[in-house]
Amino acid sequence: MTSHIFNAPDMNQLHDDMCLTLAYAPSAELDTQSLIDVSMHNVIATADSMKWDFNLKNLWLGKARWSTMVRQYLDPQAVSEWLQMCAKVGHKGRGTATLRTRTVQSQGGLANGMTNRERRRWGSCMLSMSYKALPTPTITLHSRTSYMGYLSVLDLSVAQTLGRYVGKILGIPIESFHFVWMIESIQYHSFKSLAYLLCNADEDIRRTGRRVLLKPLDQLTVEERLLITAPAVKASRVWLNKVRREDAAGVTLGDMNYNTYRRIRRRWHTELFGVEYGRKFEGWSYYKEGHPKEGQEREFFKAYRPLPHVMVSGLDLSAIKMPFRALDTTLFANIEPEEVDDNICLECGSDD
Repeated sequence: MTSHIFNAPDMNQLHDDMCLTLAYAPSAELDTQSLIDVSMHNVIATADSMKWDFNLKNLWLGKARWSTMVRQYLDPQAVSEWLQMCAKVGHKGRGTATLRTRTVQSQGGLANGMTNRERRRWGSCMLSMSYKALPTPTITLHSRTSYMGYLSVLDLSVAQTLGRYVGKILGIPIESFHFVWMIESIQYHSFKSLAYLLCNADEDIRRTGRRVLLKPLDQLTVEERLLITAPAVKASRVWLNKVRREDAAGVTLGDMNYNTYRRIRRRWHTELFGVEYGRKFEGWSYYKEGHPKEGQEREFFKAYRPLPHVMVSGLDLSAIKMPFRALDTTLFANIEPEEVDDNICLECGSDD
């Protein structure tokens, strides 16, 4: 059984290493691959510092998606109780304070009366978060899976944000925390992850990404031609060429049936070329054959407005009514770290 190990000085470098490795990995280094996504299984990723910042706009995400994720995964009462456990662990305690995330229900699917593909049918993506003090203050995230270059930035931001809350209580700067991510599977999606290579803030990543995704073969260097043999890049080129053909043919947003793909095409229009370009493809969808309103206008799809810049360093848990600025550290000041008996199991409290 193969495991995949990543280590970086900070979370920004860790995220880039994981995304680029998966995007450019040859077939032999992947555990699964398809026209939709590729994946690596049994992943352990560590960062020596929880220094982390990212502009959500660069992955075609907005603040509303962050708020949704926080509400989906974090219960405010559970977070409050976890922070109290973290205070008990303190700076020198040997316990591991663990926060289990909410169970996120599946969405979509034919069984639920929807026409789109079912999501989260195998369970929640983020499973738990933990804090331990020794030998170094560490936040550990356990995940079932994560889409690198897409929702991965929100997963890491949840971990770092919770770390900032713990750090505020204990007087530890977030840069001094270590980070560990244990993931059963990391995935790179053929079109959901397009923004990572097309709109990356790093000029080198963006330039290389745009060349390998957009340029014809005869305009690529020898090294770039090798990169486009990677299954993730090859599949992304297929989807991006589909977008470009539809643009050339004047296919409207209303003509499209797959809403998830339509969202990516709308972002492609606005974030790369501007909202005026996107307005050329606005249009109605119509009720399909056999429907009582067959042929009538159903929904008008407009071009997206440009996304605002949202740095994850400015995010907090306001979505569950726990804003960072209102965290009262005095509530944790009188919590004494617990003495731990060597013969007691920390998890269940029974004799080992």
